[in-house]
Amino acid sequence: MPSFVRLAIAAAIFTTALVSAVPIAASNTSPLLQKRSGPATVITRCTVPGTIAITFDDGPFIYTNSLLDILKSRAVKATFFFNGNTYGRIEDYAASVKRAYQDGHQVASHTWDHKDLSSLSPSEAVAEMTLLEDAFKKIIGVRPTYMRPPFGSLSTPVLEMLGQRNYTAVLWDMDTQDWAHPEDFDASYKLYETLFNKTEELGQPGHIVLQHEVNQVTALQVAPMAIDLALVSGYKVVTVGECLGDPKSNWYTV
Repeated sequence: MPSFVRLAIAAAIFTTALVSAVPIAASNTSPLLQKRSGPATVITRCTVPGTIAITFDDGPFIYTNSLLDILKSRAVKATFFFNGNTYGRIEDYAASVKRAYQDGHQVASHTWDHKDLSSLSPSEAVAEMTLLEDAFKKIIGVRPTYMRPPFGSLSTPVLEMLGQRNYTAVLWDMDTQDWAHPEDFDASYKLYETLFNKTEELGQPGHIVLQHEVNQVTALQVAPMAIDLALVSGYKVVTVGECLGDPKSNWYTV
């Protein structure tokens, strides 16, 4: 689905959800105790200046471990929005998921098998979340409180359901559109070149970048060069939680 369509869908529901405009208040209280009484918060951009949150969707997959090596070699953190059963079953890549978590990256939900939550019945939408929650608990011992809806598609009932399950919904403000040109390095990398050429951006709230780790070019070629360019340009490459000023203790619950 084209990026502008996905963003248009998301924009339509902004009046029913709080879109983050300020850093999330720091708290050491377990998210499990912070039950929301309304719809999930929708995040589209970082709030901490000079940060960039590079996010990877649709894994885990065969490139995840190599991507983790790349991130480790550069001492930076990223956010992984994992599925349960899309390009492969999460259990088959449990070691990579566990490593991402143990290496300090943010592990988040992208639903069980990448269905449009807005097109499902209430029980089906809940199952998309709970199936993956159970898998996460088996692999890393906790389940995330951050998620990304497939296709960026949200609706009022979905936001209410996510709020009840204490999720924050993460969209993006920059899209490499690598899903449309998975083998075109230049097309994906151009977004980063354009962004980092704007030096005035450093003083502004940071960016959340969407890309997909299941694309070999993205995972093994674009990612390392984009990270290097970000660091040289003065950006801090961090997780979504960090770019919102949200402490790590709030990223997961039991």
